[in-house]
Amino acid sequence: MVTTRPCTATCVIEGMPVTLTFYPDNGVLRIADPSGSCIRETRWHGSWRSLLDEFRDFTQRTESAEQPQDVNAMTTRHHDFADHAQRPMALA
Repeated sequence: MVTTRPCTATCVIEGMPVTLTFYPDNGVLRIADPSGSCIRETRWHGSWRSLLDEFRDFTQRTESAEQPQDVNAMTTRHHDFADHAQRPMALA
């Protein structure tokens, strides 16, 4: 059995540090609070780089928005994006 190393990063969402752990071999994305407790587990059907870019964009949008968004809003957005990413696209 092949075991890949997870990709890990820490970022701050609404003042709370969270740890992202992404397993590229199966697409599992875990978001944990500072104590290591899992806040959310979902699937990401893109690359590690695209995940980091998406979190960076979210942070920039949140900073420019009037009301900050929380971790649940972020993970829901990623869940919606992951669902969209796995749907086949029609060719024009």
